[in-house]
Amino acid sequence: MVGAQYWRRRYAAWPARPAQREGYTLLVPVPGDLPVFLDLSLAVTALQRPTSRVATYVVPDQMTAGVRDAVERARPTWHGDLQLLSLDLPERLLLPRLKDPGRNHGAQIIAGVSAARSSHVVLHDADLFLLQPDAHQRQYERARDADLDVLGVSPSWDAWYGEHGLRLAATWEMTARTDWLRAFAPHRLIGHDADLFGERHTFDTTFWAQCHTPQERIGVHQLGADLVHFNYVISTYRRYQRHTAGPFHDNQFRLLLIRVLIDLFDRGDPTAYTLPSLTELGAGLGDPGAQVVYEPADAAAYQGFRGRLTAILDGPWTTPERRARAAEALTAFDRFYREDVPDRLSRQ
Repeated sequence: MVGAQYWRRRYAAWPARPAQREGYTLLVPVPGDLPVFLDLSLAVTALQRPTSRVATYVVPDQMTAGVRDAVERARPTWHGDLQLLSLDLPERLLLPRLKDPGRNHGAQIIAGVSAARSSHVVLHDADLFLLQPDAHQRQYERARDADLDVLGVSPSWDAWYGEHGLRLAATWEMTARTDWLRAFAPHRLIGHDADLFGERHTFDTTFWAQCHTPQERIGVHQLGADLVHFNYVISTYRRYQRHTAGPFHDNQFRLLLIRVLIDLFDRGDPTAYTLPSLTELGAGLGDPGAQVVYEPADAAAYQGFRGRLTAILDGPWTTPERRARAAEALTAFDRFYREDVPDRLSRQ
């Protein structure tokens, strides 16, 4: 068990700050064992207008051949500097064993911020899709012109902060000043437990730092229909990897999303992933004894999932052929939740 003391010692201070210039570094933290998300992230962010983008840093939580190959495929047509950052040796050895998404994400952010040569960074989420080509540029300009330390695209999901009079920005697709992030000990950017307002609370990535920042320097500008975000996809995958006993209830269809994306977009070997096939996932429809289970009561969640999936499949990073393949692959799920479920539920 690796405790809080280890992370406080490991990330006690930042390395020397590189010379910086005005603009932003795009940080792309990705799961190394799910390289399909890197292919998609680079396809999505390649379409962003790079006016003020100083560099793009891909930061995997573990280095794999799939990650290296994805960066090499993207580099010849990439606008500007595209680098692949490796975590330091302790994290390369430790994080794959822990399978802790919060620790992974914190280490990836620290590595990216340590190397950033720009006034700002933009944290791109692996399971987020931008539908407008100037989203990053506009968010960066808003943060710069308003002299904000942090600008998010949505407020914190944790109501505890609002109950204490704080409005925080969620970390995904966050734009932040590099010097603001470096003003706190690196370990404070990792999710951790700490005391505030006389209470013990779990602080998600960057939340402790935001709690110790004047509220007027934190902003939220929601992009609405300009993005599609599935939320907690990688966290669910890590939880599935740690799951050892009984069926796994994929009630938000995050494992299904990963498998569909692998089968449609992976440029390597789709069988190399530690995830059931679409056929195996489909076997869990209504079967409580399957490895991965999908219940009739999940119908509303499926409708939301299907709508978001359609939105990204309609994006410019895919093709009509891929859209057709996705529709065919999901036939069993569509039938189960759009036709069978209402009748079944009405009889319960």
